Amino acid sequence: MSDKVDLEVDKGCQTPFIQTAYRTVKTTISCNKRNSRVMFFCKEKDSICEDILSTKSSLKSNGSFTLTETSSSFNMSISNVSSQHAGVYWCGVETDKGYQAALRKIQLMVEDTFKIFTKSPTVGENLPYWCKYPKSSDEKTKFICKGEDPSICKQIVSTTQSNNNAGKFSMMDDKEKRNLTITVRNVTTEDSGTYWCGAESNDPKQSNPFFHKLVMTVVPAKKTPTPPTFPVSSTQSTPTTTASAGRHGGPEGIITVTVCVSVVVVLLLLFVLILILIYKRRSKNKRNAAAAAQHIKEEYIYEEIQEHPHHPDSGNAPNTIYATANSPTNPSASLHYSTVNFTNCSDKAGAETLLTKPSSSACEYSTVKNSQSQTSSTVNQPSSEDPLYSTVNKSREQ
Repeated sequence: MSDKVDLEVDKGCQTPFIQTAYRTVKTTISCNKRNSRVMFFCKEKDSICEDILSTKSSLKSNGSFTLTETSSSFNMSISNVSSQHAGVYWCGVETDKGYQAALRKIQLMVEDTFKIFTKSPTVGENLPYWCKYPKSSDEKTKFICKGEDPSICKQIVSTTQSNNNAGKFSMMDDKEKRNLTITVRNVTTEDSGTYWCGAESNDPKQSNPFFHKLVMTVVPAKKTPTPPTFPVSSTQSTPTTTASAGRHGGPEGIITVTVCVSVVVVLLLLFVLILILIYKRRSKNKRNAAAAAQHIKEEYIYEEIQEHPHHPDSGNAPNTIYATANSPTNPSASLHYSTVNFTNCSDKAGAETLLTKPSSSACEYSTVKNSQSQTSSTVNQPSSEDPLYSTVNKSREQ
């Protein structure tokens, strides 16, 4: 629990001060030191001031409050400011007789009207950015400062400096548009941090107003990978170098692995291509062999010739006679093969041929003619007394 303190206002107390703090941002209240070993801060509540921190105690922090000292002042910082921190604070000293005397009154106001921007430039780049300021700051000196706490941040450049366009930071004030242009040249990693655009207060009883916050994070430049080097003196040293680079994560090891993987992929592609070519060639050979076999098969076709006796009561069963049809001497003529059936009727459709038997055991020759080509066949005729008639049926044409 905080202690309640009854204050007596010192006749030589410091001027009351109005300090503006910003939500979620750090702020610091400062007081000048006196010839006293005990100093304190308290917050006014009704007619009593509740003690927050004192140099008499070994405790230097209390929640979001932290007490610090310098050779000429003692300060109380408030982190992560919220609206609950708004109010009246007093700083004072404790006399040797145990009395507490107030030295300064601080009115703390909390606002959240400033704008926040973030930038991530690369090392070596020039970073330009802009700050808009309100009309109330038209005639005030504008400045840039760096630090998490704007109430105590250190100024870098201002509009009143004669060389505000030279050096690492430059500032241009466009008063018609109420716009500040700030340029940070050749940024480095040390330039990372929080920057504030503010204006100097013309009233010593009030703190400086701020209207812009920039959070800069400088990114290191990307390194260009160097090509890998392969030793020539020994062939066994290359794997050692590659393994070492891989263990240490160096760019040479990464590039070596990439090259090896690329070579393996190319070899696999070539192997697949060769397999495809071999497969196509074998398929083509099979098709050619099949076509040749079909052609040979078509050249030699045997026909079946059935003979039926002229007399139906002879009692002899039909005899099957096989004949070989030889291709004609004319190459352009196509081959036609048919089945010749010897029947006892002469009025069947087809081509009719009269076979005359000179003797019972002699061979009969017949010629079957059609409109396109001539086909010859040898027929072995069994013994018969009368001439036989046969009908030749043409099966197909080529």
